[in-house]
Amino acid sequence: MANQIEDVVYSRLQAVSGVTDLVSTRCYPVRRPADADLPLIVYERISETTGWAMGADPGVVISRFRFSCQANTPENARLLAAQVKSAIGYYASSSTTPKVDGCLPAGASEEYDFGADLYTVEKDFFISYKE
Repeated sequence: MANQIEDVVYSRLQAVSGVTDLVSTRCYPVRRPADADLPLIVYERISETTGWAMGADPGVVISRFRFSCQANTPENARLLAAQVKSAIGYYASSSTTPKVDGCLPAGASEEYDFGADLYTVEKDFFISYKE
């Protein structure tokens, strides 16, 4: 069983055939290896807030995650981003540790790195979970 939300995110990406058909296991936290083949996903927690209540800690965390879908063409980057949205968007599970209450899309962007000849589509999600 996973014990960090990043572990749950990785497991979810690996559980969806639409993602693994495109990237296999090339899903990396924070940064990609220099020699990694394309396409691939880099994911990271970019912010978080904790819920608070009078007299007790409810244990609810809302993290914003960014999924950077990187490929050699804009079409491949967009296709991968669509699969990430399908895997993560609106996902919830009471069987994971930590328990995922829900995931909501939080924005997207596209860019092209001329120096690296790399297309990137970034998808952000709010992931609500119990610590």
